[in-house]
Amino acid sequence: MSEPIAAAVVRAAELTARGLPRQAIGVLRPALAANPRHAEAWCRLAAAHLDAGEPDPALDAAKRALVLHGDHAWAQRLTALALSELDRHAEATVAARECVRREPDDWRCHVVLAEVLAADPHGRAEAVDAARRAAHLAPDEARPHQVLGDAALRVRDWGTAERAYRTALRLDPHDDDVRANLATVRRKRGGKPVEAPGDALNSAHALVWPALSRLAVLLVAGGLLLLLAGMPRPTPLLAWFATALLLGVLAVVGRLLLRARRGVRRALFRLPRHRPRVAVVVVLFGLAALVLAGWAVALFLGATTVQPLVVAWLCSLLGGAVVVLGGPR
Repeated sequence: MSEPIAAAVVRAAELTARGLPRQAIGVLRPALAANPRHAEAWCRLAAAHLDAGEPDPALDAAKRALVLHGDHAWAQRLTALALSELDRHAEATVAARECVRREPDDWRCHVVLAEVLAADPHGRAEAVDAARRAAHLAPDEARPHQVLGDAALRVRDWGTAERAYRTALRLDPHDDDVRANLATVRRKRGGKPVEAPGDALNSAHALVWPALSRLAVLLVAGGLLLLLAGMPRPTPLLAWFATALLLGVLAVVGRLLLRARRGVRRALFRLPRHRPRVAVVVVLFGLAALVLAGWAVALFLGATTVQPLVVAWLCSLLGGAVVVLGGPR
């Protein structure tokens, strides 16, 4: 019977992770009826009941796990959380402290102790210390820092809360709850709203595309004029026009950087890694500008060829085509 119950535990874990605790319970109940001495399955059932907002059956399942051979620390954590949900704060605190006593180096035990203490108005100050200990034990896990931020928020320790939420958000940039709490803390401190990393990239993308369109017009039209003026034999005078064209390119780039806010300005440099279309255009325009600069220097030194200019103009034309056909995606 061990293989079916093990498969049920794995399946229940997947369902719970997908936000389907009721289905996880439906998988575990018949498996446990056939194999009632599987401690991990009872813990998984208790966790599913907690996710479903059912602390009473969660407490029953956690207690069943406590008397079996298995992960007693996990069962103890689940017991503490279920008792806390039932507003049995004193018993929940006892269970959480026992968990910490058994496994003092397990950050999850300290997280549960912090959560249980934070739910009790009389334990909120100690909850910050418990969460800080969890964050110290697991500095690379987002959850302890989130719990530390939550605990500090309850005692109005804005500095600790902001630092904790920022660390949690750095470790898990997709946690909307942490981002919302961080924005709340910053409002309390009189700061500016927090912009999500994805929002900064989107803002940078919206800002950079008009600049790329202007560069396309500048490089394609300017390059074509230089080609026509340089036929059949360019003169050193064209080098000054090429220099003026390059200064126009620098002016567009400089204006873009000046218009961008600080966070968006940083995102501009990360944008090519996340937007392949932008990366292609930037490479083509950069190559065109580099070849054009080399051609202008060669003209000043007495060269009489237009072949580099043709290469630069073709790169500009390809980049412009991507801008026109691609659009700001």
